[in-house]
This record gives sequence, structure tokens and C-alpha cells, in this order.
Amino acid sequence: MPTMTTEASADPPDYMTRDEALAALGIKAPTLYAYVSRGQIESRPIAGSRAKLFSRRDIELLRSRSDARSGFAPRGQTSMKWGEPIITTAVTELTQDAPKYRGRDAIELSRSGCTFEAVSQLLWSGEMPDERLVWNYHAPTLKIDRLVESLGIATPPEDVLKLFSIVVLALGLPQVGLDEPREGDASFAPRQILQVLSGCCGYLSAAGRFVEPEAGESIARIVCRASGVSQLDRVAAFVNAALIICADFELTPGAFGARVAASAGADIFASVGAGICAHSGVLTGRGADMAEDLLMHAGELSLQSESVTWRKHGRKLFGFNHTLFPKGDPRALALIDLAKQADPASPATRKALAFLKNAIDQYEAYPGLAVGLVVFCAALGLPRKSASALWAIGRTAGHIAHILEQRADGSVLRPRARYEGKSN
Repeated sequence: MPTMTTEASADPPDYMTRDEALAALGIKAPTLYAYVSRGQIESRPIAGSRAKLFSRRDIELLRSRSDARSGFAPRGQTSMKWGEPIITTAVTELTQDAPKYRGRDAIELSRSGCTFEAVSQLLWSGEMPDERLVWNYHAPTLKIDRLVESLGIATPPEDVLKLFSIVVLALGLPQVGLDEPREGDASFAPRQILQVLSGCCGYLSAAGRFVEPEAGESIARIVCRASGVSQLDRVAAFVNAALIICADFELTPGAFGARVAASAGADIFASVGAGICAHSGVLTGRGADMAEDLLMHAGELSLQSESVTWRKHGRKLFGFNHTLFPKGDPRALALIDLAKQADPASPATRKALAFLKNAIDQYEAYPGLAVGLVVFCAALGLPRKSASALWAIGRTAGHIAHILEQRADGSVLRPRARYEGKSN
């Protein structure tokens, strides 16, 4: 039976006991409780006990600040773990209500009727074009089906994100070096990448092949036609909204990986490929596949087993209780609302919604983006693994924005490490 923590079980728990917290900070109990009362350390009760657990992230952040002031540790030690900002960006701001793309609320954009293409251009340039923008399609010289067949990749692929990264890197092979612009259009390569990835959703469908985009066809419609859904235009409107919701989330592992590659002079294809690879881990993009197994194919016993581990040891279920949104990710709630609008009476939708209600009521497990995507895709009847595919396609638009911003900055991202190994 699928579980949600097996592949991440080597990670330290998200919460510490009182004694562990005191030892980590080198303080006494009254000081610890003072930090809690001031809101600097989150605490949560242990079921059936008067004892409490304390947030490891908050403790590490406090310790790093103390060490940095004393000169004993680098200031960025926990900036890399949901800590303080280390990069200046004008692409996306994270707020409690929703991400803001160039100052515009992502969820409001998803409801405004503008296309994913228009939001992509907003992220890339900072200017909103015609809100109904759809890109022209120029077929690549690369034959996608021939590539996939030559590599012996099964369809549907076990890992759609690895397939996406391979295709993006291969798209760059016919190009020469950094010769990305075409006919003076610097966004040609980014547009082609997103269109081709959308056509690759055909590998998830019964057809099991690349679906060539048509002239004047939107990204959302390409995804839906490739996925083999009926009522194309109706479903495409929902998919368009989901892609916008997924488009960026500030400095994620994927965005950071893409920026690092771009800062070193990698071309757009290599930089996007790096972003997808960083996004493909089980704690990010591919975690949507695990969330799908839990919600749609495992059931109550799996959730109960995972939740017992979570409550006892402070380890979080992937897809639930996001660090920034512990009471529910607004992006997930928006996707679940779309699922209710799309087909509230379908068995898949009713099953998923009942599961989520039980997760909240019984285990205080509030949905994150991956879970919201799974519910959304189930309601629309999209093929399995479509949640991870939609997330990656949408997020690639954001990665491209970070790549372009990093290029404009012109500096190489090269953080330092503190050596803690043996010395002669």
C-alpha cells in the first residue's frame, strides 16, 4: 500500500522535543517558552500528553542568527531552508493570501479569463500583453516520438518529469550554442518549450504519443487534446486556470536550480532542464504522483498510518500542511474549488472531497498544492500522473522568468559552504 513518507524517512523530524530544543539553543526552559510566547518558535501539543513539540525550522533559524552574530556560523546557514531571502527578485512575491506575479494576485489572475500565455509573458517581461494571447506554433526539427522510442521509454512513462527534462534538453540540440532568438524574438524558445511539453501530455493518454500542437491553439487546449479529454474548450478553461495557479512560487528548488544554471551561462534549454530536474524530486513535483496514490488508490488506512507517524514525530505528510500555509494552501483551495465547479457529482470528485474532509477533521491535515492538483485532475477526468505534468508545465513558465531575471543580473550564483570535515 502506498505511503507518503517512506522515501523521505531519513530526513530529521519537523519538530523537536523540549529537551532537544533546549540542547540545540543552549538555553533554559523559561527562555524557550518566552520564544514561544513571542511567536518566534511554533509549538504544538502531543496527543494524549501535556508535553509539546517545537518547530525545528524556527529553532534552526534562531540558532543561525545567534551563531552569525557571534561569528561562529555563516548568516545563510538556514536561509536555504525556508529562512531569510538570499536573492532579490521582481518575479513573484509570496503572501498569506496567494503568490503575486509581478504584483498581481495569482488566484485572481486564474479567475480573470486571461490565458496562461498572457500570464507567462507577464512573468517574463513584467508587462501584461493582450489577455487573450495565444502563441503561434513552430514545429521543432526534433521528432519527439522518434526520440522517446529510441530511448525505450514506456508509455505512459513511470516518471513524466524525467521525460519532460529529456525532451527539453533534446530540443536544444539542433540549436547552436546560445542561438536562442529567432527572427528577433527572444521568447521563441520559451514558447516552443511550453508548447512541446504540452503535446507530451499525449504520452499519458491512451494514444501514448506526442500530439502536435495546432495553429492558434492555446497551451491549455493542447494539454487537453493531448490528454484525450472530451468537451475540449470547457475543460481547457479549467486547465488554463490551473496552469496559472502553478506558474511560480518564488525561489523553489526548481527555480533556484534554473537560476544557478543560467548564472553559469547555460542556454535556455539546459537551464529549463535543470529546473525541471530539481523540481522532479519526491518532495516537490513528483510528490504529486505520491499524493495521487494516497488520495485515489490507497484510502483511509494509508492516511491513518501516515498521520500517526506525523502526529508522534512531527514529520509532515507531503502534500499537506505547507510550511507557509499550515491551515491550507490558498492555491490548493482554489484548485479544489475549480474541481467542484467542473464536476461535483463525479465519483472521483466526491471520493476525493470526502477524503480531504476526513483528513482535516480527524488528522488536521490541510491540503497543499499537490493534493489540490490531484483532486482537480480527478474531477476533470485527466489521465493518471496529469497532476505532476500540469504542475511542471505551469511551473516552467516561472522557471523561465527566473532564468531571464538571473541573466539580466549577470552574476554567478556561487554560495559558500562551511567545512566541517577532518583536518590534518
